[in-house]
Amino acid sequence: MEKICFFNTKSYDIKWFDHYNKNYEIKFYESRLNKNSAILASGSGGIISFVNDNLDKDTIDILYELGVKVIALRCAGYNHVDLNAAKDKIKILNVPSYSPSSVAEYAIGMFLTLNRKIHKAYTKTRDYNFSLNGMVGFDLKGKTIGIIGTGKIGEELIEICKGFKMNVIAYDLFPKKDGDIQYVDLNTLLNNSDIISLHCPLTKDTKYLINKKTLQKIEKRSLYN
Repeated sequence: MEKICFFNTKSYDIKWFDHYNKNYEIKFYESRLNKNSAILASGSGGIISFVNDNLDKDTIDILYELGVKVIALRCAGYNHVDLNAAKDKIKILNVPSYSPSSVAEYAIGMFLTLNRKIHKAYTKTRDYNFSLNGMVGFDLKGKTIGIIGTGKIGEELIEICKGFKMNVIAYDLFPKKDGDIQYVDLNTLLNNSDIISLHCPLTKDTKYLINKKTLQKIEKRSLYN
């Protein structure tokens, strides 16, 4: 029976992988994967890793020497993996897609929480403090949201925001030619948005997209998520 080493394990991982596992012997470890814990994969043909594991060159080399053939990521992102080190040695698999609606809806939940101070209100009311000082937000209706990144998640968020009767502007390095998305340049978006939401992958072009200089252009009253 093929052995699989599972790193960065949570209780729900064990529950579902054990439930569906039929043909593999899975060893679950709470340890994060790095060059020091990689030895735990000894005797395993494959490992299952997560986004906050460290799959740098040292780790990849150790896994290769141990006979690991496949690394399956429990995430869509793979910027924590040294792909050059893995090339021609170990196959890297990731989650190709996930529910863009879920992410967009969660982003809306964050807007509402930040704007209406729901997290603070929860704590205060548990202490029988019902003061409204510092707890008043603003109506989303009529406000402008700037969405950076108009992939599947960004598009879903745009539709939800329209339901709130918000004004939507967007910025993307590769704007879509079809549809009715109102694209603007980044400076215009930063200067005119009441809420700013980022939905773009981490690449060399987007790294530090929001920095000290761009933050100075954002209204102090703006929310950014």
